[in-house]
Amino acid sequence: VFLSQVKEEFVTKISSKLEIVQKGYFQDEVFGNSGSIPPKVGEKTTYTIIWQVKNYYSDVKNLKVKALLPWGVELTSKIFPEETASKFAFDSQSREIVWLVGDLARGKGVLEAGPNIAFQIGFTPGSSQRGQIPEIIGQAAITGEDSWTEMVIEATAPAINTALPDDQTVTDEMGVVQ
Repeated sequence: VFLSQVKEEFVTKISSKLEIVQKGYFQDEVFGNSGSIPPKVGEKTTYTIIWQVKNYYSDVKNLKVKALLPWGVELTSKIFPEETASKFAFDSQSREIVWLVGDLARGKGVLEAGPNIAFQIGFTPGSSQRGQIPEIIGQAAITGEDSWTEMVIEATAPAINTALPDDQTVTDEMGVVQ
């Protein structure tokens, strides 16, 4: 900006945009799930959860994805790709899953392939869930530090229930616990 003989320069830094995509499937080509659809009280059904990370505008450091597993849901030992298993953890006390993605260059997941992980969970409904469409994984949240603005940025993806909105082979009625 120029005013008379005075010159002032302003810099406005804009943080990147993060996105976490969370999808759930019964029919998949990754693990081959088992169990009953619709889920039945006292019987375990396995599902595949996929997380995809997208980073739009600037490099981001220390990316982390977190979600809570409701009671009655457990992690199986299946993770893909297997080399991501060392950066994937579950705290049985807090019921929180954490994926340490690390640093991510701008455009990853948007302009070119970005990090993703698939993991299998098992859900055994209790009798109090009969007639309901319960959550099998809570809201996923991603956080990281924008390298340009040095601010913490975050985004969320909605929870997934047994109706599996991303799985075209499952209808809402098929998500109701029997």
